[in-house]
Amino acid sequence: MERACAELTGSAPAETVRVHHGPKTDVYRVRLADGRSVVVKLFTADTAHGAADEARLLAAVTATGRVRVPVVIGHGPVPGLTVSALVTADAGTSTLGDAVRAGQIPRPAALLRLALLMAAFHGAKAPPGVPLAPGIGQQVSALAAHCPKQVFVRLAPALEVIAAGTRLERLVWCHGDLHLENVIHGGVRRLTAGEYGQPLLPDCLVDFEAATVEVPEYDLAQTLVTCDALEPSDRVFMAAAYGRPVDARLLNAYVAFQAVRGWTYAAHREGRDLDAWAARLHLALSPQAGRTVL
Repeated sequence: MERACAELTGSAPAETVRVHHGPKTDVYRVRLADGRSVVVKLFTADTAHGAADEARLLAAVTATGRVRVPVVIGHGPVPGLTVSALVTADAGTSTLGDAVRAGQIPRPAALLRLALLMAAFHGAKAPPGVPLAPGIGQQVSALAAHCPKQVFVRLAPALEVIAAGTRLERLVWCHGDLHLENVIHGGVRRLTAGEYGQPLLPDCLVDFEAATVEVPEYDLAQTLVTCDALEPSDRVFMAAAYGRPVDARLLNAYVAFQAVRGWTYAAHREGRDLDAWAARLHLALSPQAGRTVL
């Protein structure tokens, strides 16, 4: 951490708090000796998405004028270590999830902000180098290798819908992991005009490791699953707030797929959040889920 700050900011850290620890990344909030507040994200050498990739995507998002993202201060390898680092200006300490838990913003209002952010992001052209999401066949093969058969077979109807409903002309730039903890709450300030004249939310979008190119239902389903917004009323609300054309059958199919995939890797393989993922799996695969009308 000290080396990353010295190399990329020209200042030593005075106070450091680790806010995230994962197998591929660590994130720290740092007050530098010169008084600046920054966020330092460290990437392991074996990750497919490194500091340079994240910095490039942040610059591309900034250039669209559609969504706020943290300002990049510097990025690069950390001397003497096998990690790379990205340093950005500190966009704030409270996520949308924090704001909901503290009673500062109602949950429906937070979900509305997520939908608006997603619509704005999907309206931007993906920069060169953003990967196309692996084909559904490849994703299914990877999932089948780890998912218990009794769960995987329940996914078959959804996979048929996905295989038939994915069309190249509908592909958009997807964030891939848009949920309440990946948005820094910008408070209740009035919306401002972005570069293209559309409203620009005060919230700040972070964490682009899962950015990809796919149909919009892929991204919206991931958000519904990770935000526990899986009741039919939640799906209708989010799709309406999103405001762009949505294929209801395809959305429900991707909800099932994202829930099974998340449960397989988080709960079944890693033993994380067992109760939460069991509830998501139940709601995503329940018979009434496929009868949602948008």
